[in-house]
Amino acid sequence: MKLDFFKMHTQGNDYIYFDFTETKTPKIDFSKLAIKLCKRHFSIGSDGIVLILKDDDSEAFMKIFNADGSEGKMCGSALMCVSSYLGKKLAKKTLNIDTISGVRTGLILDKNFNEIKINMGSPEIISREPLTVENFSGYLIQIGNKHFVTFIQNLSADIAAKFGPFIEDNKSFPDGINVEFVKIKAKNSIEMRVWERGSGATLSCGTGACASVYAGIQYDLLSNNVKVKLPGGEVSVEYENEEIFLTGIVFSVFTGIVEV
Repeated sequence: MKLDFFKMHTQGNDYIYFDFTETKTPKIDFSKLAIKLCKRHFSIGSDGIVLILKDDDSEAFMKIFNADGSEGKMCGSALMCVSSYLGKKLAKKTLNIDTISGVRTGLILDKNFNEIKINMGSPEIISREPLTVENFSGYLIQIGNKHFVTFIQNLSADIAAKFGPFIEDNKSFPDGINVEFVKIKAKNSIEMRVWERGSGATLSCGTGACASVYAGIQYDLLSNNVKVKLPGGEVSVEYENEEIFLTGIVFSVFTGIVEV
């Protein structure tokens, strides 16, 4: 069986996308397909695969498989890319995309459908008290998926790859967790490194950026409008009326056909 695909990224957080909105979803093991296709250097290479499925109440339903084959509940980067793709395809500037974590709204901000703003919904702090894991003190944030956000002074380039796996595998998180290492530069500016559950150290993470800003706001460390610098680029996060918004630029990489 041959399937058309396209690859897109936001600030280096790259995924392989399959559009099944006009066809039946093939009965294949997408978990195994993700493991096969996501391998860097040996295949297409990506942080995961995304299925864009037909949905009766929204423009589409988005289903995510991480690079290790596990299913993801939410991805801000993928939401931006799907919004851009469907915006062009359907000639719409506002799109509702359903996910396992609920419907999210994407807004197209420019004529080229490259600058995207996503309403990520209402985040939640799971516990007001910090949790110490593997000698890192952090906060648990729920924003479609769970994040452990730790604020640190020294942010090395390899900190996520070095410590992220141990935090994710800690007994405190039986289902794993996304990890953000965050350095506050100013009330409206942070720099961060990310370890994503199921994908490892990535160049960017939309939900991670939102979780980090929200945690900072809750403890009066950050303002309600923050620039987030990541290894793959920069995104903006705004918090207004108990909802959080993610804005970034999306990039189309290439299209192709894969045999499965």
